[in-house]
Amino acid sequence: MDTVKGRVALITGATNDEGEAISLRLAKKQAKVVVADLDSTKVDALVKKMANEGFQVEGLVVDTAKPGDVKEAVDGVAAKHGAIDILVNCADYANGKAVSESSAEDWDISLKMNLNPVVLFCQYVIPKMREKKHGRIVNLGSLDYLGVSGKANYSAAKSAIFGLTRSLALELAKEGITVNSLAKGDIKDPASEMSEEEQAKAAKGIPVQRLGSPEDVAYATCYFASD
Repeated sequence: MDTVKGRVALITGATNDEGEAISLRLAKKQAKVVVADLDSTKVDALVKKMANEGFQVEGLVVDTAKPGDVKEAVDGVAAKHGAIDILVNCADYANGKAVSESSAEDWDISLKMNLNPVVLFCQYVIPKMREKKHGRIVNLGSLDYLGVSGKANYSAAKSAIFGLTRSLALELAKEGITVNSLAKGDIKDPASEMSEEEQAKAAKGIPVQRLGSPEDVAYATCYFASD
């Protein structure tokens, strides 16, 4: 179902929980995985972890909000591998605040950290995909795009990703390039200190009666990234 064998996959924002799970699943399915993020220590740790498990992986340290850095990274991956078949954008900066409590800087940072990396990587990767008349783009979003009290700036950024994804999907479908967004819901953070009682309480409001996991997100992402 999720055939990605031999495909070159570039994962941005790869060192967060969902990004790591996605990278691992794509690698298990025998994609050639390149993980990119800003923190060199985290990138190195992820590469080491995946390499120790026998996976084919490379790491890139890149400021995902800077156009020049993103272009250089994308050009480098494409030159080395001859293509970028899969792009997964996992950038997520949860700085949500209520309108009455947020500053202009809060809005700028939310857009810079959540939206700009998606726009930039799409802009530079899409021409590479057009050359091959094939591509899969998955943008990781959040149900917060619908609007959440106390998270106006964060919700606005996630709404923008939803609109961007749909626009790109309509533009690129005829060229063999699909663009999808995953609106993740309540995900259990592996590092969370929530008690079992707190987790059970949170799960009651979810139809399947459990919190989601990064692996759930990875499963869906790999499906959308597949041939």
